[in-house]
Amino acid sequence: MVALTALLVAALGSAHPSAVPSPYAIYERAEAFWYGQDYPGYLDYDVAVQVRQGDSVRVERYRSSFDATSGAIWVDSVSDYERTHPVVVHGMNFCILALCLSKPVPPIDFIGVPILTPTYTFGMAPFIPVAPPDSAQAQRALVNQIRREFHDPYPPGRKPLQVAKNGLPTIARASVTAGAYDISLVGFENVQGHECYHLSLRARRDPGRYRLRDLWIDVRSGATWKLREALNFIDGPGTTVPWTVDFQNIGGVQYIAREAADAPIRYQGQTYSRTVVSFERVRAVTIPEEHPLYITPQTATLKEPD
Repeated sequence: MVALTALLVAALGSAHPSAVPSPYAIYERAEAFWYGQDYPGYLDYDVAVQVRQGDSVRVERYRSSFDATSGAIWVDSVSDYERTHPVVVHGMNFCILALCLSKPVPPIDFIGVPILTPTYTFGMAPFIPVAPPDSAQAQRALVNQIRREFHDPYPPGRKPLQVAKNGLPTIARASVTAGAYDISLVGFENVQGHECYHLSLRARRDPGRYRLRDLWIDVRSGATWKLREALNFIDGPGTTVPWTVDFQNIGGVQYIAREAADAPIRYQGQTYSRTVVSFERVRAVTIPEEHPLYITPQTATLKEPD
């Protein structure tokens, strides 16, 4: 590891820091970045699912909303593709007792209805509810008071907060997930115009839970711009396929931009050689008095809680 660091610094010259942090320190800084994200209370966005099947490329978009004060996600289970391409069954089914002869109808939703949020951290930081607007000012005042009492050297937004069950924030953090991986520094790479550390991760235990395999962490800010994971969803067809995830910054806050499957996906008799899930038109909103009624889908693509 020391030899690799020396070679990297020598080869890359003054463009990189003279003292490269350990890969575990880089990982923990990335965790701290995620803890420090200040998400809006409510988000509206579209989830676009693009699939390639042979020479055909199709896209479905689902209107979605996220309540960061409770973690609730609403999804319109009827995509724009379904509205413009209604399924029409031609001919008739012929049945004798329980045996029916008919052409199978392709799935309406390419990979199931995506119940997803662009704020997901892939286990880098737990979900911490955003304080409701009427209590946000009081919460900030309490945090500042704690920092003054304990002479906390971290500037606001840089040291993460944990929220206890009673709802009070505490200035504390324990890096739990870093201990679940063997982490090594592969080198420096440019991602979306950002100079990044490329980390390689191997799960020491429970690889289904600790599924990160590569991270690209901004050298300057600690932001995650890209990652690769061994599997993605806990339900739906993408559960056993590796995925590559890219991130975007909107209004100074980090969101998922897209998640691309690194292998073909098979779902309900269909095979997609390429599958990409993107988050579009991500925007902060004031939740309406009457939220649209969304139908709970029978088949869905879900993630486990952060």
